[in-house]
Amino acid sequence: MSVKVITQFPDMDDFRFNNRRWNRQFVEQNIILNGKFSYLYYPEHWTTLSLKFAFGGSEQYIFGNMKYGVQDNMYLILNRDATYESLIDSIKPVESLTLNFTAKFVEDVFYSSFNCDKYLLDFPEVRDKYPVNFFQKLYATDGVMSTYINNIRYVVNSKNCDTNMLNEILHSILEHTFRTQLDASKKADELSSVKRSTRIELFNRLNKAKDYIESNCNEAIDLDMLSKVSSLCPHHFLRKFKSYAGVSPYQYLKQIRLTKAKALLENTSLSVTEICQDCGYESLSSFSFLFKKTYNLSPENYRNLNRKKSIFK
Repeated sequence: MSVKVITQFPDMDDFRFNNRRWNRQFVEQNIILNGKFSYLYYPEHWTTLSLKFAFGGSEQYIFGNMKYGVQDNMYLILNRDATYESLIDSIKPVESLTLNFTAKFVEDVFYSSFNCDKYLLDFPEVRDKYPVNFFQKLYATDGVMSTYINNIRYVVNSKNCDTNMLNEILHSILEHTFRTQLDASKKADELSSVKRSTRIELFNRLNKAKDYIESNCNEAIDLDMLSKVSSLCPHHFLRKFKSYAGVSPYQYLKQIRLTKAKALLENTSLSVTEICQDCGYESLSSFSFLFKKTYNLSPENYRNLNRKKSIFK
């Protein structure tokens, strides 16, 4: 299977742009899209199975009437034939990276690597569908995936881009992705419901709410909004979310906001007030109190300590 690297994105509004020709190449070969942009908008368009990454900022994806914010340490999976919009709108350039897999490549990797009775019994979502489908949601980038992606970025930006090496890495990434899907499938089975189809549907709805929190943590979020996103009544959603995530939606939102604040303190020169606002806090005093309660340091002291550590590394 050949692989093509695209670093110059086309203007889809240009009258010379041929949408059919553009889409055809994604059917015929694996495609890696990679580039840095301060502003980039893709109107609604079709995709193959794809993994979406962003570095140094956030890229927004509109899919299924919901906005997903992809940034460092996370990625989004979209299945073949999904349609979506994407947007980068940032002061500093954001690196966008998308791995697109052909249906044949996905099928070949799956059936050559995992075609055994035990795996197929554990993961019927893959076995029973063509093309192979995944849970469409945000995923945390674990150490294995991070290594693969950094290798992809290195090869893509090398003077002599080795496409054979890229395809080997894509094969490994897909194998790893199948394993994460098995973990997700087992997580869905932990939900309390008689029918497996109901557990899968509930899993997808709860993940939709979870992704909404992660993508919109800088905005005001309440229980009614999350129950609407998940299409569950508030009481039922609250009970199921806590069972699934181990914490309440409010506690999860607090964790996401504080984790984001910690990363901004470590990696940016934004003021504490700016970080407070970027993380969805209206009150600087409330933010400082929660941060100190969680990390035993004020935001200012945490930043200073972190900088001191980086000097002596």
